[in-house]
This record gives sequence, structure tokens and C-alpha cells, in this order.
Amino acid sequence: MLGDLSCLEANDQCIAELQGKAIANSTTLKAIDQRIEAITAKVDEAKKNNEATVKLGVFEPLVQSFLKVDEVTVQGQTKKRGFLDKLLGVLSVSGINDVLSLIGIPLFRNATGGDAAAQSRVIAIGDLQVKLAEIQNKRGDLADTIREKVILSVLDFDVMRRDFQISQEIARRDTSKMKLIEVGYRFGEGETTAYLNQLSSLDKQKAETFRAWSKMRSQMARIKLMVLGAGEE
Repeated sequence: MLGDLSCLEANDQCIAELQGKAIANSTTLKAIDQRIEAITAKVDEAKKNNEATVKLGVFEPLVQSFLKVDEVTVQGQTKKRGFLDKLLGVLSVSGINDVLSLIGIPLFRNATGGDAAAQSRVIAIGDLQVKLAEIQNKRGDLADTIREKVILSVLDFDVMRRDFQISQEIARRDTSKMKLIEVGYRFGEGETTAYLNQLSSLDKQKAETFRAWSKMRSQMARIKLMVLGAGEE
């Protein structure tokens, strides 16, 4: 009767188990988890790209300067000063001053928040993080809703099961009683009207028992859909 349900009892252990399965099998939560994973990957990638861009921006003026061939005049003669010449001159005082002059401004700009492009990227990353937090909060709220629905559904099922058991027991007793009345009626005891009334009463009790059974089975089906993931919240 339980099918793939491991239990269906109104106790803490069973309810917690059913809640866990309902959350794990929820197609809506699975879709949200995929979205969270995708946004988290975008945030991480954006952070790495932004850091790499910022670092490149600091040294880009220096690299451009080193790769550029300059013409300098030494003792009345014009000479070309290329990459190797500049690299060898880095350790000199003038070379150090040149390096600092090229990377100083980018370093200062980064220390104060970066240029407009860097700040724009930081804002975009911040927007993604805010969106991620909102989705995570939504997921938490939905998970809480699923837990609440499971516990209420299990409690309703427990009430329906008890109603069915009571109705079943009454029908069983009425059936036994009716057999005795029927035997007496066959031997001429009792009136036909009273006998028919008893028979009608038994039929009504059987119908009530069947309705209680149907309600219990329907509730169990709803719980299966919720817990096993075949239905939506």
C-alpha cells in the first residue's frame, strides 16, 4: 500500500524522512539549485577576470613603454633605445623612477577603487551577488513550505486512517449483527420492515466505510506525489 514510501506515520522520525525526500525530489528546488550554481560560477568567473584585468591594467603602461623604441641623443649622436636597453637600465635610479612613474598612477587608482571600467565591473559583480542571495532566500522559503505541506498532509492522513479504521470496525460489527438478525428473520422472528431498515443501515455504514477508505487512499496518493517528486508544490 505504501509503495515507494518508506513510512507513513505521524511521528517525528517518519515526518523528517518524508520531508527530506520531498525536498530532494522537488523539481522546482532542483531547477533553483541549477540556477544558483550557474550564477555562482558567473560570480567566481567575473571576480577572476576582474582581478586579472586590474593587474594587467597596472603594468600595461610599463609594458607598452618597454616595447616602444625611443630615440635618445647621447653626446650629439642619436641612438635608438629598445626593450633590452630599457630592461638593463631598470636597476638604475632613473630606471626605477621611470618604472614608478608608469605604474604609480594605476596603483593609486586601484587603491582608491579603480577606474570607471573596474568600478562598473565591481557593481555588476555586486548585482549578481544580490541576485544570488535573493534566489537562495527564495529556495529556503520554498523548502520550508514543502516541509510544512508534508507534515500537514501526514497529519491529515493519520486522521483519515483513524476514521477509516473506526468506520471499518463499526461496519464489521454491524455485519455480524446483521447475520444474527437475518438468521432470526428466516425463522420468522422480527418484522420485515425492521429487517429492511437494519439492512439499509448496514449498507449506509458500508458506504461510509468505502468513502473513508477512498479519502485515505487519495490522501496517500497526494503524499506520494509530493514526496517522490512526481507532483509539483
